[in-house]
Amino acid sequence: MIGGVCGGLARYFGVDVTLVRIGMVALALLGGTGLIVYAAALVLVPSDGEVAPGPNDTRDRALAIGIAITLTIAGFALGGFGSALFPVASLAVAGLAVWWLVSGERPTGGPRSIARRAALGVALIMGCLALSVGSFFAAGFGGGVVIASLVIAAGAALVAAAFVGGARWLVLPALAIALPLAFVSAANIDLDGGFGEREVRPGTLAEVKKDYRLGMGELVIDLRDVKMPAGDHHVNVGLGAGHALVLVPEGVCVASEARVGIGGVDVFERDGGGIDVDWSDARRAPGDTPRLVIDGDIGLGLLEVRHNRSRESANHYDGPFSDLDRPGDGRNDACATRTASSGASNG
Repeated sequence: MIGGVCGGLARYFGVDVTLVRIGMVALALLGGTGLIVYAAALVLVPSDGEVAPGPNDTRDRALAIGIAITLTIAGFALGGFGSALFPVASLAVAGLAVWWLVSGERPTGGPRSIARRAALGVALIMGCLALSVGSFFAAGFGGGVVIASLVIAAGAALVAAAFVGGARWLVLPALAIALPLAFVSAANIDLDGGFGEREVRPGTLAEVKKDYRLGMGELVIDLRDVKMPAGDHHVNVGLGAGHALVLVPEGVCVASEARVGIGGVDVFERDGGGIDVDWSDARRAPGDTPRLVIDGDIGLGLLEVRHNRSRESANHYDGPFSDLDRPGDGRNDACATRTASSGASNG
């Protein structure tokens, strides 16, 4: 009833279509086998009313019946264990669908021909995934102009193919390159600064740098051992993608502002997030209290500021009312006031 598959199978085997539909539903409830069978049939089997291409003799019919019976027995026998085969079967069916998309022809022929086309489709999927990863990192490292040039070249080839044919396969690689480029550009992700986990723990104010940056990973800036005198102290935190955590000592007022492409900011009892976030939590400190001014630039990820490393030790409350004061040292108590403009907004 969705794609005419059950009707086509019923016509091919000469049985009641209701029985085929009941069988598909039963197999779908047993490890997802029915979903794979239906997807494969949607690609390989002619719909109800279509004429099956290729030979249709008794041997082919017997082979098809044997495969159907084998899949049915496997679905009932494996049950939940059949879900382990689900990713492999899904990938094979996806390969056939991709081959159909790029070639414009329904997969037909013998098992060897179908397997070859599925393998070609899977290879194209893997290639597109590799192109997507490469495009993401290249754009993140500032190679967006080169990537955009490749997309334009692929688009020009597709336009030419509209007149001469033969280049439909360029659609998927072009999308695989263009979509990560658009994502990196929209989120303003900058991967300069290295990868992995990085933790810095200066012991004195002289060791505190003004700028800290990481390309991708987790950046921890632990300032709890630093004795800060009264006055303003500025720290800039840059992160391309990942998690940035700033730990500050007790008795220090924290004022913060940040620009986040996709992600959020969590500063003590206040938080915000979304897409294209402009965060501002302007605080004032008493005259004899040090104030740490944090300026964050996050492409994809989360910027956190608190006193303790773990949320549990900070009595951090993750309830729905983010603007309510949270108990314990999860609050920015060293500050005297908060300006009316504090908060987060989406651009």
